Amino acid sequence: MRVLFIGAHVGKGGGLALQTFQVFTGLRRHIEVDLLCLDALGVHRAMAEIPGVRFAGPLVFPKGITFLERAIREVQDDYDLFQVLDPYFSLPAAFLARVFPRVVFFGTDPRAEIGWRYGPHMNAFTRLVMAPLVSGTPLVVNSQALADRFRRYRPRIILGGVDVQRFDRLPSKEEARRSVGVHPGRTLLVTVGKVIPVKRLEWLMEVVRQLPAVEAMVVGGYTEEHYSDQYYRTLLASYPDIRDRVHFVGEVTWDQVPTHLAAADIFVFPSKFEGMPNALLEAMASGLPVVVSDIPPHRELIQHGRTGFLARDPLEMARLVATLANHEDLRSSVGEAGRVYVRENLSSEACTQAFLDLYKRLTAGDSGRIAPAEEPVELSQSHRD
Repeated sequence: MRVLFIGAHVGKGGGLALQTFQVFTGLRRHIEVDLLCLDALGVHRAMAEIPGVRFAGPLVFPKGITFLERAIREVQDDYDLFQVLDPYFSLPAAFLARVFPRVVFFGTDPRAEIGWRYGPHMNAFTRLVMAPLVSGTPLVVNSQALADRFRRYRPRIILGGVDVQRFDRLPSKEEARRSVGVHPGRTLLVTVGKVIPVKRLEWLMEVVRQLPAVEAMVVGGYTEEHYSDQYYRTLLASYPDIRDRVHFVGEVTWDQVPTHLAAADIFVFPSKFEGMPNALLEAMASGLPVVVSDIPPHRELIQHGRTGFLARDPLEMARLVATLANHEDLRSSVGEAGRVYVRENLSSEACTQAFLDLYKRLTAGDSGRIAPAEEPVELSQSHRD
């Protein structure tokens, strides 16, 4: 079996790009897989310099769609199946190239993302455009929350996974803090992700403001297309009194993330919406206790009070962080419970095997059009009491 992964990019990073790379490298141990994407500068650019990765052209919109379409047409006869990995470039490109069988993967809701970026008036337009691109092909999502949003397409659910081996030999907290250049005399919070409005970092800033005994480290780029650095500058202007206790370290390479997590005491993640957030999975795999926003995807991962904590607002998040900061035994027990849960249920190996099983089922019959999946598998969710 030969599979062509088609994505927007790897070099710029982000949760979807990193998940794509992780599944791609995992599958290459079992079947022939190549990755076709657009070239983008960024700290993760070196990840793409491995066998099997081909660039169709530069990452520019909308021209990149044409680059991908042409490249797909050139090689389409060489593959048995096409895995579409982003809604903005590879999905329309594969649709225009008319390649089958193809599988569409969503790690977020593009309708909501476009609405956040360009305003709610774009939601209806996005739904109208998205429908013909997704209809008639198997859709895979990485959480029950996304499956609920795309229920009309009857998606399959393949949970996101994390390479737990990356967190087997973490440096000591002191070594990690020296390595990342942070030397707090206080409890250190960490969050990982782009500094964009959907990450709702004002909650984190409020937590730091409420708790004088904590500092925070924000690991993620703060210049992003469309947003520029406006959100970052707004945060700095809105919280001048805590600027010396919030460290924006910028984007780091994928292999540096475990060290930044090891430097911290508590992971905080106040995002408005996610699919199956890599950052949270990695924090739990590292053994950090986590305090996250109470949103549907997080409820799938967190059993409140056991594997982490769910907060409804910034004040509750501050209260939960304070409780963890003041109780070392609780930090250890919650962090260990989260670590065990991720390692037993959300490994990258399990995710890879799920995609392998799907591909085998889809290619077992005719190589033409494939009907959508059965009703999405219902997953157990660990809600708050």
